Amino acid sequence: MTNHFESRFEEIYNQHLDQVFHYVYSIVHHEPTAEDITADVFFTVWKKRSTLLGYENIPGLLFKISRDLSFNYLKSLSKNAKKKNEFLHHYFGIDAGGDEYLFREYQLTTLERAIDRLPEKCREVVKMKFLLGQSLKEISSELQISVNTVQNHLARGKSIIKEIMNTDEAFFILILIIPGLW
Repeated sequence: MTNHFESRFEEIYNQHLDQVFHYVYSIVHHEPTAEDITADVFFTVWKKRSTLLGYENIPGLLFKISRDLSFNYLKSLSKNAKKKNEFLHHYFGIDAGGDEYLFREYQLTTLERAIDRLPEKCREVVKMKFLLGQSLKEISSELQISVNTVQNHLARGKSIIKEIMNTDEAFFILILIIPGLW
């Protein structure tokens, strides 16, 4: 039964990968983000494979998942920017716009630290994808693991990084606002 799911999933993946990517890209207009969301689309299908792979309208299902994940991403972008600005303005009387460079530097530093805290194989895949710009297929070939495994490492890494980034952000704001705290 497992082989059936794997072969059906691989068939769906190979048949629809480019279409899903282009659709997601048309919504988010950012190639690395479109690649991440595309991976999340197929990861979602894989996680729910026992029910979803029997679905008759696979293209429709993929595009619905793609649309939902893309819109959720765009919503989170706007909400996060608003929340940051509201938080700084309300509690400290400043606007995030003036400190954009500092926020960007902090985010990059925090991202590097978060990547370093990932499990070894996950960290290796994330670095190959985001720092070296390698495609999923290139990573798969170089590490001699399946594309599905690469996607799983990316999804896991992304989840861990988001968690780390979210917990560190409030601490950073306090460091920025209260010089001499550290």
